[in-house]
Amino acid sequence: MGFIVLAIGSSGPALFPDYGRLSWALGTLGPCIIAAALVMDWRRLVDRCGHAAVVLYILALVTFGAMHFPYAVNPDSLGDETATLVGFIMSGSAAIFAALGIFMVMARKEAQLDRPSDSAGRGIEATFMQLLIFGVGFLLYGVDFLWVGDETTNYAQFSLLIVAVALMLIGVISFRAYLTLQMGRLAVAAVMLALLLFVANWVLHAFPAAADEEWRLSLAFTAAAYVLGGVACALAAVHKANASVAGVSPLSPAVP
Repeated sequence: MGFIVLAIGSSGPALFPDYGRLSWALGTLGPCIIAAALVMDWRRLVDRCGHAAVVLYILALVTFGAMHFPYAVNPDSLGDETATLVGFIMSGSAAIFAALGIFMVMARKEAQLDRPSDSAGRGIEATFMQLLIFGVGFLLYGVDFLWVGDETTNYAQFSLLIVAVALMLIGVISFRAYLTLQMGRLAVAAVMLALLLFVANWVLHAFPAAADEEWRLSLAFTAAAYVLGGVACALAAVHKANASVAGVSPLSPAVP
């Protein structure tokens, strides 16, 4: 649901000439819905990732949602230098929080390996390299918005984002065997396609020949990616329900 709300919020300004309050309000609400879903699944996520990581993930989502809130209050502030700077800071901070959450999962995995008899909770199936790829991807994404986002050229401003999202895509591809067990093949394919759209989005901005000054085409790419995120969640839910009916847990550990 959260991804669909985000998609609707992004598609509004992509399709219509005016940036309405409703579109930005939905951009605020969508991440908060996803954060609420994490809270509802708190015990299982903490058992898997640890308290610190889950708190950081929720903080990342709330910060990302809050980035849209000023425009919901005053849509005319879009393009204002101060509002743009605040948007860069909040978007970058959200990505940094997500990266720190992933690094906390890495620390938890190391502790489980060092002291298996003292380790509580489920084991972490992702390898250190897979977690590192995801973490660095989110870290670079945050770095771009916090420190590179005010560069004067499109290439300098957006090229690092291409690398960041490409790393996330590589991480999903490298982890696809286990993710397929968890979510199903179609859901994983939807996630990979969504990340490809994000890569295409930032490529669009990085090269002046493909300039999208009003960000409408970019928002269309983003909306499509969010729709795919919602589709992936729905497919994963169906996969889990089918596994439950069949008496097989989709959370079973992957084969080594």
